[in-house]
Amino acid sequence: MTKLVMVFVMLSFVFTSCSDDEEPQLPTPTISIEGGNSIEVRRGQTINVTLNLNTDGNNRELVVYRDGGVLEVVPLQATATTFTYSNQSIPNTATEGEEFEFEFAVFNTQGTGSERVGLTVVTLAYNTITVGGETLFEVDIPSDGIFEEDVRFVSGRNYYVGATMSFSAGTTLTVQEGVNVYIASPNGTLTDIVINDGASAEIIGTAQNPVVFTSANTLTDTEDSGDWGVFNIRGSGGTSDSGTYQFIRFEYGNARNFRLQNVGSGTTIDHIQVFRAAGEGIMPTDGTVNMSYLVTTDCEGGGFRIGDAYAGNMQFGIAMISRTWGDNSEIDIRETSSPVLANFTVIGPGSDASNTSGIRLRANSSGKVYNSIIADFPRRGLRLNDNVNITDLEGETVFAYSFIFNVPTDPYRDDTSNGNPFRGFVDGDGVFQNPFFNNVTGLEGGQPILTSIAGIGTNSFIPTSAQTSQFNPSSISGFSSAAFVGAVQNSSNDWTSGWVKNPDGSIR
Repeated sequence: MTKLVMVFVMLSFVFTSCSDDEEPQLPTPTISIEGGNSIEVRRGQTINVTLNLNTDGNNRELVVYRDGGVLEVVPLQATATTFTYSNQSIPNTATEGEEFEFEFAVFNTQGTGSERVGLTVVTLAYNTITVGGETLFEVDIPSDGIFEEDVRFVSGRNYYVGATMSFSAGTTLTVQEGVNVYIASPNGTLTDIVINDGASAEIIGTAQNPVVFTSANTLTDTEDSGDWGVFNIRGSGGTSDSGTYQFIRFEYGNARNFRLQNVGSGTTIDHIQVFRAAGEGIMPTDGTVNMSYLVTTDCEGGGFRIGDAYAGNMQFGIAMISRTWGDNSEIDIRETSSPVLANFTVIGPGSDASNTSGIRLRANSSGKVYNSIIADFPRRGLRLNDNVNITDLEGETVFAYSFIFNVPTDPYRDDTSNGNPFRGFVDGDGVFQNPFFNNVTGLEGGQPILTSIAGIGTNSFIPTSAQTSQFNPSSISGFSSAAFVGAVQNSSNDWTSGWVKNPDGSIR
């Protein structure tokens, strides 16, 4: 027994001695990025990022990952606690806001690696400029103003445009939600933004964060209508697609500020406001693009000018002025255009204001208007001119299921000698007939007797309660269900809230 005990003691000593000779296990390394996990870098410039290393003085290497794989392995000084990584650059071809993802891990001398940390590098395409105390990114514009590559404006940044931007076929302008684009017109030359035929734009805001194209003079409180030119979309008609335009406000531009030329029905346009244009606010000519949720406010040449052979659908529209700039019509349908409008509210500056009018149908046009309101104009709520041809509800020109009120002179004006059939008539039996189902209850002294809608008036387009209609535009292909009169059903369904400007400049 004594000999066995001695053997065990000796073996124990041997094993203990071997264990004491083994290298101790190092703690798992850690790594972090100084300043956070996202940086902005100008395109063409080097990425510089400082990494904090913790390996207890036993650094071996830094491993850099891209797209899930190893990009490179960088040897490290053993005792370094920080390392500045600067081996990569942003490509000169990177677009504004383009993101590049990296991951880093540090390994110690025992080959144990840290958890990876991620770094997002966001491209800066433009230098900054300060206007009125606001820091903006100044867009680099080619000498001829023509862009042959895509342009992107990203959320969280605002931009300065100092010359016309014209996009050639195959290019795309992308503007993310919440972006403000400040436009200047130096030397008296108005700056335009032009989406040419074959080009497109993806400008998509939200009710909470609309995209705004406005005057750079707003930053110095010197803004005025006509400070910049037009936003012009040029399409190729038919079903062509010029992009998506949603929740956009255009402010202080020139006449025909939102200009659509032969834009096709493949294009998406909704939730657009034109505020304080120097002339007409929205002007489509030719094309078949459909539009909805449109607002023009205090445009000096009238809200909508619809001309040439435009033949699209327009639903939920507001044209409103708070004062008179000239003897204009807020909606002017002309030439050979044949638009179909439903659920529009057209509000004037009051019955005591200087001459201005609501909707005018003229030339050889054949427009159709349903479930709409014209109110608070001094004269000529609905005006007919030239060769407008009216027969019945199925005819080529229609104004039906609609309201005109608070227009003391010529609410239904006819310059065609046809008597404006939209106001109804007294038949041979002395019975009043209202074949277009408008808000005329009879004639008194040759003048129509009109009913009104509470809550509708100057600077107010929301009724106290919904005014239902016998007609639902959804019976016409391409229109939404809306069996009510006017653009906004009631205060609970106010689609202008959060992004539309009132005449006084406040946001609704």
